[in-house]
Amino acid sequence: MSEKPLDVIKRATKAADRSPHLRKKNFTGPDMVDALDTTGIGGAYHHGGPYDATLASRNRDKRYSPVEAVKNTNQEALRATPRENVMDSLQHHVPLQGTATIPPGERDMSGRVMQYEEGADLMRESDAPGGAYKRYDHVQYHPNDLKGKGEPSYSIEEERKKQKRQRHKSLDPRGAYEMQPTAKSPGNDRKKSGQERERSYSLGSESLSSDRKGQRLSDNIKRRVSSLRHKYDDV
Repeated sequence: MSEKPLDVIKRATKAADRSPHLRKKNFTGPDMVDALDTTGIGGAYHHGGPYDATLASRNRDKRYSPVEAVKNTNQEALRATPRENVMDSLQHHVPLQGTATIPPGERDMSGRVMQYEEGADLMRESDAPGGAYKRYDHVQYHPNDLKGKGEPSYSIEEERKKQKRQRHKSLDPRGAYEMQPTAKSPGNDRKKSGQERERSYSLGSESLSSDRKGQRLSDNIKRRVSSLRHKYDDV
């Protein structure tokens, strides 16, 4: 068959088309999220997503089941998680938390001994299977750099975080910032002068409106007094 590569490709394509999850009876129909697609191209159809691997149609045969492929690692993760966290995830539908926070052989909050096999730390162990996480030979790393940022990026970010913590510590108990003088610049002076002009204009307009109100009040009083004089003169 090595002399007929086209036949090999055709046979592989035909075998792929016969995969269990591609059979008509295993097709996943449109759900509520798929109904939001109103483009109308080819009618309603299922949009693939990251959770399609857990569908029943994808896990009918253990030989091709995605869930079966991670069965052992999932069981190990559940053994390394306290029972309270597992029940919290199942009952309250929150992400699973607390995995491997308690070392093997130690007791959890309920007194149960955690029995699981601790694997290699891909973040810290250089001889871990597959190599260390995000580590390259030509890049220098800080010992505390677990995300593989490299130098000098890691040190710069740590210095910024340190300065930010110091600024937060400078707050008084009431949570007010201490005002510090800043250097003046022509742009700030122009901005300040513009703000002062707007403020003086607003104050002038307010005084002008108050003067107009006072003038109207005095005119009304004069009209009333003159009307009263004419009334008594006629009598």
